[in-house]
Amino acid sequence: MRFWGMVVSAAFVLTLSASEAETAPKYVGVDGCKCHKSEIADWERSVHSKAVDLLQSGKKASKKKSAGLEPDKDYGNDARCLKCHTTGYEKDGGFANTSSTPKMTGVGCEMCHGPGSEYRAIHKEKTTKFTRAEAMAAGQLYGSLDPEVCNACHKHKDNPFRSDDFNVQEALKKNRAFHEYYPLEGKH
Repeated sequence: MRFWGMVVSAAFVLTLSASEAETAPKYVGVDGCKCHKSEIADWERSVHSKAVDLLQSGKKASKKKSAGLEPDKDYGNDARCLKCHTTGYEKDGGFANTSSTPKMTGVGCEMCHGPGSEYRAIHKEKTTKFTRAEAMAAGQLYGSLDPEVCNACHKHKDNPFRSDDFNVQEALKKNRAFHEYYPLEGKH
């Protein structure tokens, strides 16, 4: 009897895990964000869009050296680096490698706004007639509202460039690393 109780419990846990995975938002890539033309144009010129390139041998050599890294080493396969230099590293729909998921290289929209499968559906369905609360309930994040969105990488223990002095609000003012902060139009 005890054995069957454990089997039923295990089956229940597996069923819950499978259903959670089915409903969890998935990464969909920057192409789905192209309606935001100004933001995408800014982002394409940004450091974030090219973040994976910084892992290559010889890039930012003096900064790497001062952080205790080998400037001539290629860090493009280092998981500690890829989780912050790519979008959705090893997550559903996210970056796997440069050949199979090339559009997930760099710090894309979803690194700051969360996996987009659910909130993009609201954007498509309601265009600008949704509230920020609705988008947030569907998983959309806003680095401008929650510093932990940015701090997850900028202050991460594996970041050799991390600084306890990193200030999200100051970084947002500079906007060279992402897109200009555009005020929301409509209700959202």
